[in-house]
Amino acid sequence: MSARPELRAPKEDGAVLAEPPLEQARALIDHNRQVLPGCDGPNDAASKSESTTPNGRIGGHVASARGGFFSSKAWAELRCAARRSAVAAAREYLSKGGEPVPASGNSDSLVVAGHQPELFHPGVWAKNFALAGLARRHGVMALNLVVDNDTVKSTSLRLPSPGTSAVKWPHALTVSFDRWTGEIPYEERTLVDGEEFASFADRVLDVLSGWNYTPLLKSLWPEVLKQADRTPLTGECFASARRSFERRWGCHNLEIPVSALCRTEPFEWFSCHIISELPRFHSIYNECVHEYRRRYGIRSRNHPVPDLAVDGDWLETPFWGWKVGQKRRGRLFARVRDGSIDLRTGADNWPAIPCCKESETSGAWQALEREGFKLRCRALSNTLYARLFLADLFVHGIGGGKYDELTDAIIRRYYGVEPPGFIVLTATRLLPLPHYPTGADDVHRLQRALRDIHWNPQRHLQGVAESQRDLAAEKSDWIQREPADKAGRRERFRMIRELTTRLRVPLEGAERRLRDELAESGKQVEANQVLTRRDYSFVLYPEEVLRPFCEQFL
Repeated sequence: MSARPELRAPKEDGAVLAEPPLEQARALIDHNRQVLPGCDGPNDAASKSESTTPNGRIGGHVASARGGFFSSKAWAELRCAARRSAVAAAREYLSKGGEPVPASGNSDSLVVAGHQPELFHPGVWAKNFALAGLARRHGVMALNLVVDNDTVKSTSLRLPSPGTSAVKWPHALTVSFDRWTGEIPYEERTLVDGEEFASFADRVLDVLSGWNYTPLLKSLWPEVLKQADRTPLTGECFASARRSFERRWGCHNLEIPVSALCRTEPFEWFSCHIISELPRFHSIYNECVHEYRRRYGIRSRNHPVPDLAVDGDWLETPFWGWKVGQKRRGRLFARVRDGSIDLRTGADNWPAIPCCKESETSGAWQALEREGFKLRCRALSNTLYARLFLADLFVHGIGGGKYDELTDAIIRRYYGVEPPGFIVLTATRLLPLPHYPTGADDVHRLQRALRDIHWNPQRHLQGVAESQRDLAAEKSDWIQREPADKAGRRERFRMIRELTTRLRVPLEGAERRLRDELAESGKQVEANQVLTRRDYSFVLYPEEVLRPFCEQFL
């Protein structure tokens, strides 16, 4: 596994982390197009792929040995089909939502990123603007994946509240935009409480009114409510409203929900290929996960991802499955038998699909969706497909960049190719809030001073009576003694403690002032932690702060 430098989100306001730097994007795009054949035409694509996969075919010798249609797809053919179908589906998605579609560009070359349709922080939003900037500079198309197959983790936002009569110090509050009903995939999560949703902006603005600025939420929420008249999906309302502001600020990317991407024929082929070769994929996947854990000393069986499970002759796949209307995703298991593939989630058996002819398998796969059976990629299979078959360059956040070290290993072993490179990008923009001058170092200094005056009062006797200096000398004498027996050591301990207590008497006021100063400093540090968080939602920022921050990536 190839390790990247340790990735940490920048703390400084306005700082950007890009690894490798965005200036190297062109070279990385060119490198990736050489590593994996794309839509460059037949002149040299086959020769490039033949160096990494037998006959330029996906699946290598294992698929070829099996026969069947799974050995019939060339890298270039599938990459062309994947990109063009994704672009077509993205255009259809935007058009159906009544949104303008970006001008036609080179759909044979894509830069891609993605995130859940939530009200994320500005460091995440920066990726969308960076996509648009990369597309302009390098003559490619930008595609953002709306990861609606993931589950809603919260229906509230954290806000920084100024001090109030009830709570003196600035503190964090949460305000809900809808009633919580548990984790549900975004593509299934509909609005529950219309009144709570409609009043959300007013309640947030009331909390933030003490900071004397106007957050973007005031102008964005009416657009969210407008979208709620079009669709009941809360994630779709957020994504559409966000895009309207991106367009105003000069960022106009193609977007496609992952749920729509999973319904495209190339993705169906990608999924069927993995499932048809599931024993091999399953083994490679778990081997790579175990090696990753050993490398980084990870003991948890759930990090960076859980193993794919075995249940008798059933093997877990890297996909989610559920039926329309279900509130929970299920791990999709498969059992490959001669001529067919059995599928199930939990105890729910799905219709089997044939795996002998491409047309039969593709038709059966599409029929599953029409019958209400949803197959969706998980995080790792999502980026596996995006990086291998969609993108000439993928832009990750820090979390995705870390776990894709694991994806690289799987790509090498399963597909037999060198994984394409990607960029990790995030940035920090702080809310325009005041903060206190006290820091953690000041608290540590006061803690040390308080500890010293309490246990070593003899060091702080300036201006006290001569009798106290005599006590200090006596304590020093006892400290230097080395009793030979246990009784002597007990007496030494008792006398040092007694003398220390007597020496503290004239310093009680100074010690009390230090305790008060430490308590005040601790409150200031806690307040600063609230005031200087980097993960507040972008809707809480004023436009005059947020817009230039985002536009710099264009």
